Amino acid sequence: MPVKTLLRRVLVASILAIAAVLALQPLFVGALVFTRQHADLPAIRAHITQGFAGGYLANDEKPRRFMQGGGHQFTECTGLLVAIDPEPDPLKAAVRPVMHSRYVGPCGEVEKLAAGIDTGDRTDYARYWHGYRVYLWPMLSVFSLGEMRFANAVLLFAATLAFFVSLRRAIGSTPAALFFLVLLSLTDIWRMWNITTHALSTVLILGGAALFARLYPRRRSLTEAIVVAALFGAVFNYVDFLINPPLMPMLFAFIVMATELSRPVPIARQTVVPALIAAGVTSLAWFGGYGLTWATEWGLAVWMSPDAQQQGLSIIKQITLRLYGVEADSVVPMYPLIPTLTMILQSFISVGSVVVAALAAAMAVFLRTHWQAFAWRRFLLLSSPTLVSMAWFEILNNHTQTHSHFTYRSESAAIAIVFAAAILATDAPVTLRSLIGNLWRAITRRPAQAPAA
Repeated sequence: MPVKTLLRRVLVASILAIAAVLALQPLFVGALVFTRQHADLPAIRAHITQGFAGGYLANDEKPRRFMQGGGHQFTECTGLLVAIDPEPDPLKAAVRPVMHSRYVGPCGEVEKLAAGIDTGDRTDYARYWHGYRVYLWPMLSVFSLGEMRFANAVLLFAATLAFFVSLRRAIGSTPAALFFLVLLSLTDIWRMWNITTHALSTVLILGGAALFARLYPRRRSLTEAIVVAALFGAVFNYVDFLINPPLMPMLFAFIVMATELSRPVPIARQTVVPALIAAGVTSLAWFGGYGLTWATEWGLAVWMSPDAQQQGLSIIKQITLRLYGVEADSVVPMYPLIPTLTMILQSFISVGSVVVAALAAAMAVFLRTHWQAFAWRRFLLLSSPTLVSMAWFEILNNHTQTHSHFTYRSESAAIAIVFAAAILATDAPVTLRSLIGNLWRAITRRPAQAPAA
């Protein structure tokens, strides 16, 4: 397709995407208002109190139940604290959420508020949509905290399985298997079900990528890709807590690149340029929907605030802080590439690094044997979507480093993409079993013994 024709399609698709994202905004508000109207706040508070008594939560952020500990307990308690805001006006509670605390230790603060102890302190938290409450309110109105977390685990498993199946169809069995082994080894996806806000955003990432991996390779419609990406960017912003924003657009871009450059497509200018444009605008469309949804929330928060100027300044202050701001109690080095290097190192702190090291060794053995079949240009192009995460890390320097214990997940996925790209760039048949088998033979090989005299 000529580049001019491609750009015209991008323009038309962008207009459709903007219209679709704007149409979602009143639905976002309506969903929050509706679920807030039907939420049983006394039952929710009782379930939170029972959660503390049962060891599912702790005011020191270290629950005594082993399987309920770990993860970012701070975020879990923050979400619960926002969810039990007793504001009687559903619209105000939806658009201008306030925490009835100083927001210093949210786990201790939510325990007190759930027990009916109101200190009179207030912390404005209108800079996020807090759309995760659409899930929290009905779930905790009916179920206990433990039961809700079981539902989180089921949703995570279903989304992970769906993405694996879809990615397998899109890029092949071996690249998909490598991707998932690396991703699961270098992240805590397998156990993040106990932090509801993290679980929900990850379910959306994997579920959305599963749908995209089914749609794009089959239709190869750039218009559809742009609109779908923008819609998912909007929905992600709605439920997310600024946890792993670059992960989904990076996966979308990788799926586009892998589809457009699948063999036997030659690596030539007439194929590479359209592929790069398609992957790039799909990723940008996601960020466009994400940013437009955030701008809408900020506009609503300022409009409904009794002090619009103060509200606007508060939002701007948070934006600058998360970019290159410095916090007195969390000083991080503000130098280029430090955030990215921090994310790479953070990805390898878990015991799963042993699995990734073994896979890397197996890949080295395979590529050494099939070096003539390895296409460097194809590999670099297929790996280029990892720049999405890198750009995010560098732009949000403060946030990336301050919250490295969960922002690293996007880098772990980037490493998984590199592994998959290496297989896709090698024109030689390979299975996961043969990779491991070749490694084992290379390790156990013994020098030939001299024949007996």
